[in-house]
Amino acid sequence: MEDAGAFILSLGANPWTIALAIVLATFVLEDATTIAAALLAADGVIAPGFALAALFTGIFAGDLGLYGLGAAARSRNWAHRMIGERNIARGRSWLQRHFISAVVGARFLPGFRLPTYTASGFLGLSFWKFASISALAGLAWTSIIFSLVYFFGTMFADTLKMWRWPVAIALIALSFGAPMLAEHLIGRKLKSPPPEE
Repeated sequence: MEDAGAFILSLGANPWTIALAIVLATFVLEDATTIAAALLAADGVIAPGFALAALFTGIFAGDLGLYGLGAAARSRNWAHRMIGERNIARGRSWLQRHFISAVVGARFLPGFRLPTYTASGFLGLSFWKFASISALAGLAWTSIIFSLVYFFGTMFADTLKMWRWPVAIALIALSFGAPMLAEHLIGRKLKSPPPEE
């Protein structure tokens, strides 16, 4: 966290330079950059809205880059041979059924973004759907973490480290469970007979 803040400040005091540094730093350490940018905003080094916009720009560009990396590999024969057509078909089928919860869940669960987002590109799932979902998930996650650190400072940043996995697991369970619960409730309502008049 301190390293990310030091890197950002090392590039100068101009708000545009700091914003550019925030964008670039998200490609290396996304969470540390979010925390550092919020602390810099809390110290008045950069306007909060500007810092948040720079964070979102970098994070969203990184998400699209991962999708693009997978899409580029899709046209390579070696990738198809390595994974196998049967596995590709099974992966595509699963990801199509769970696309929203997988993309949202990967945003909140550490270590899942790279495989999920590149797989989305590799398996040829809708770019616009991916971009929309990842933008909303990225904006929500970044805004929440940035705001909490901005208002509560390092106290929250330290607490987040300790609770990151339990919070991530709860959020992934919610992101998978909520659509299934909604589908179940809607399906049950559609199957129930209309009330008698």
